[in-house]
Parts: sequence; structure tokens; C-alpha cells
Amino acid sequence: MASQFTTPNSNQITRRTPWFLGSLFAAIVFISAAQGQSAYIRVNQVGYPSAESKRAYLMATGSENGTTFVVKNSAGITVYSGAVGATLGAWGSFPFVYPIDFDSVSATGTYTIAVTSPIAANSPSFKIDAAANIYANPLSNTLFFYQTQRDGPNYVPNALRTAPGHLNDQSAKVYLTPRVNAGSGRFSGDLTPTGAVINAAGGWWDAGDYLKFVQTASYTEALLAIGVRDFPTQMGAGSGTANFTAESKFGLDWLQSMWDDNTKTFYYQVGIGSGNSQTVADHDIWRLPQAGRSSGCGFRSLLSRLSDQQFSVR
Repeated sequence: MASQFTTPNSNQITRRTPWFLGSLFAAIVFISAAQGQSAYIRVNQVGYPSAESKRAYLMATGSENGTTFVVKNSAGITVYSGAVGATLGAWGSFPFVYPIDFDSVSATGTYTIAVTSPIAANSPSFKIDAAANIYANPLSNTLFFYQTQRDGPNYVPNALRTAPGHLNDQSAKVYLTPRVNAGSGRFSGDLTPTGAVINAAGGWWDAGDYLKFVQTASYTEALLAIGVRDFPTQMGAGSGTANFTAESKFGLDWLQSMWDDNTKTFYYQVGIGSGNSQTVADHDIWRLPQAGRSSGCGFRSLLSRLSDQQFSVR
């Protein structure tokens, strides 16, 4: 029997062509859209204790609903895989944030997490280890930071500190709280002295300047003291690299000097950040701590005072 075959007529070709071109166009648009999206995997770069829960976050500009992830060891071998959790909502410029949980991965080592589609992402490498090993280095770095931030004569020599700082704070003049412009942060006129002089040396500088605040120092002191009390082997005498006992005492000594029990006066701040044409303040002169005679400004120590009779917040 002769072979038989049929060919589509012109009407069939005409009807199918739009469908084919439409499908091709949709595929191209989908690929282009995926290529224009971005995703990142955020991990705890300090590391994860072996016996604790472990979570990373997939942050994407497009939907990654239902996607899967893999955890690979340093040899590139997949040791765990699973599905990302339900979206947690938006964060910053990422409208989609998904939890990635991998609690069962507990062997000591270095790992990465990867998502391949629809928007690919790879995490930085991170470590899993015993808690004592994970937190030892960050705690040591933290102690170094506070020691470096010490003000006054009792500094700790290190690569960043070669001399004491702001020794004039040992005889700091006290001033009433000035009325400050809410927009510029500056105050008008000169400061009003109370006539009192106190020893305000010591304490830690605040963030990126040389001001000293009881508000932030007291919070810091509370956390350090709790750490020494509750975690003696990590932050107390039992630690060989991060014993915060002396540092906690250093902060407490300064806080106690900010209260005058005889006059019931609470001194809440050493220094003023923004001065004016009559007062050179901390932010007006950038210098090394040993080059500044006081923490408040280049030429004189400044304190603000709170008491039962005088209270001002501007």
C-alpha cells in the first residue's frame, strides 16, 4: 500500500502561527524578566553553633515562591537540600524575603547555600562549629573595641592607642543645659557655668566622636555586667581571651562619678557636638584623643547638668 500523508492547509497554518509566536514571545519575556531580577542569600557571617537552630534569608526582587535550596560543604558536596519557607514580606528594596532553615546541618565545617531558579543566588561562606569557637573571636574583638574607646588616664595601650586622652576632663567645668536649635543642633549665645568643677575623666567615647553620654554608657555597662555574671567562661574570669570584668568596672566607675549624692545632681553628658561662634565644640575639631585636652571640645571641658530643680531637654 502506498504511504499516505497529509499536510496542513493554509488556514491551519494561519491559525497556529499566532499561537506559536505568542508562546515564543512569552518565553522570551519570561527569560528576560528573570535575567533582570536579582536575589541574595544573607547568612550569619559570625557562624552558627552546631547544636542551635540555623536560618538564612533569601532576599529577591522577584517571586521565588516554592523554590528549593542546597547547602554545600567546602568540597562542593551537597549535604542538605530543602524548600524555602513562605515569604516573610518585604525588606528594604527586596519585596520578597524567604527563610532558609537548615537546623540538621551540624558537622563542623565551612558551607555555602545556593538557589538556582527562578532567580539564582549564592551565599557567602559561613562556619558551623561549637558555640565556644564561633563566639570567641567576636568577643575578643569587642573587648578590644571598648579598650580602645577608653577615655582618660587609664587607657589600654594597643596599636590604636599610644597615650591617654582628654586629661582636662579631670577638672571639668559644669554648665547648664543650653537651649538648642532643633534644626541645626547648635545653641545661641555662650554657655552658662554653674561654678561646679568635677572629675569627669574616664568612660567610653560615643560612636564616631569624643562625646560621653550617661544614657548610652549605662546601657552598655548593664550588658557588660550581665555578660560577666551570666557567661563567666565566655566574658568573665573563665575566659582566656575576652574577660570583660575590668572593662565593666571601668565603665561603672565613670557612671558613679556622674552622680553627686551630696547635691543630688546628675551629670548626664560630657561635651557638646556642635558649637557656635563663641564655643568650639567636639565636631569642630577632629584630632587624636591625646591631642585634645578635653573630650568636649578643643579648648575646654563641657558638662551639662540635670538636677531636681533644673531639668532641660532641647
